[in-house]
Amino acid sequence: MSRTYMMRICLLLLAAMLCWPADGALRRRKVKAYRTPDSLAVVATSPEMPTTRKMSTSTYPVQISVIGRAVQIQSDHNQLLPIYTNNGVLYLTARLNKGKNWLGGLPKGHYFINNRPITIN
Repeated sequence: MSRTYMMRICLLLLAAMLCWPADGALRRRKVKAYRTPDSLAVVATSPEMPTTRKMSTSTYPVQISVIGRAVQIQSDHNQLLPIYTNNGVLYLTARLNKGKNWLGGLPKGHYFINNRPITIN
């Protein structure tokens, strides 16, 4: 093969790579199936979004109490505890150790911890 022939092939491959759409552009957007929630939380909605979402809870039972701006969480097991905002959006996932756990630094507002409403003043 001649050098000019190889150069033409390389240029054609380069042009095809630049002009061809990426794999993600060809995929269709998945539509989420919304189910009824296990909790009593109301989720803020937009006109194109259904009104409910499912919130996950901790694996093992926990005791929650609010003391000032801090939240005390008593757990008998090491686990992860999801914390949701009032809108039903996941705010953070706290890692709990066995025994008393203190969670500070949450901004003022309403939260759902283990599907229970919590207010931080």
